Amino acid sequence: MKKTVSVLIAVLLLAFPLFSCAANGGAAGPITVNFLNWGEYIDPTVITAFEAENSGIKINMTTVDSNEAMYVTASTEGSQIDIVLPSEYMIQRMMQEDMLAEFDSARMENYQYVKEFAAANCGYDPECTYSMPYSWGTFGILYNPEIIKKEVTSWDVLFDEAYSGRILMYNSLRDSLGVALLKLGYSLNAKDPAEISAAGDLLVEQKPLVMAYGTDDLRMTMANSDASIENSAAAAVMYAGDAAYTMADNAALKYVIPGEGANIFVDALCILKTSDVKAEAQKFIDFMLRPDIAALNAEFTGYSTPENAALEHVDPAMLENNAFNPDEADLANCTYYEHLSQDVLKLYEEAWMRVTAA
Repeated sequence: MKKTVSVLIAVLLLAFPLFSCAANGGAAGPITVNFLNWGEYIDPTVITAFEAENSGIKINMTTVDSNEAMYVTASTEGSQIDIVLPSEYMIQRMMQEDMLAEFDSARMENYQYVKEFAAANCGYDPECTYSMPYSWGTFGILYNPEIIKKEVTSWDVLFDEAYSGRILMYNSLRDSLGVALLKLGYSLNAKDPAEISAAGDLLVEQKPLVMAYGTDDLRMTMANSDASIENSAAAAVMYAGDAAYTMADNAALKYVIPGEGANIFVDALCILKTSDVKAEAQKFIDFMLRPDIAALNAEFTGYSTPENAALEHVDPAMLENNAFNPDEADLANCTYYEHLSQDVLKLYEEAWMRVTAA
């Protein structure tokens, strides 16, 4: 589900035919809204429910696996996309590049349920002018305490030779370099070339300890983590929603936000400025903000909802899971990713290339 940075442009281009280029509405049938989402990031019943309540609108959804892939798809002429669901740092980029349409929040019945969260947490768009918060979460360590018998409080455990060949890392430039930056005491959004290079060096040094780099596949590997099996996975870096999902399959696992800090993110629904069906797109997004619908999506994805009203509909057992509902103390050192300039991003890419080539 979350979030790699490999951009397979050819695959994305093959996906474009999924978006109809036919005229919307009229005698041809319902108006089609093309929605670019993450994989497994919406309850399967939600689109059906929306279309049942709005027979004149059809939602056509396809998925990507990274913010970068979402950007490439959304910015490519002819993609016919109306709605995207990027993270905060990509929203900042899209806002800077004038890619996003403004919401008419006065016409959105359910905007009221996210406005408080946005004002407190979305400094890049505090009034939801261009983005409506959909979910939020953290990036931390999922581990098996039957293998790692000491309390895990730091990123250091991922670099401990005692667990050589049993560590799972995230196949993502910002996420894995972010772990290394935090372990070294640097900012998650470091811009100093020496700091970025040092983070790359640390990951190269760590690589012999790593069982695998992955994304969604890490969930299955950790779900099968078993102290009785030799060389079974001991720990993985993972987004909180995926961690909550995996913990439901393996009750032995624990999730922790390391004391050095971690990434906290907000994913939000946006309408592209190039959309020809902005009113219909906004109507679908308003439906997604309805508390009972937001609760369905939160329970399905495992990611926290920005709506207090939605939490009233969520299974109480989920509220007891610290991956889904972390303590305020755990969030104290968490940091949002910032949109990096092209020059700085190039430094990250160069460091990451050294890691992948090692």
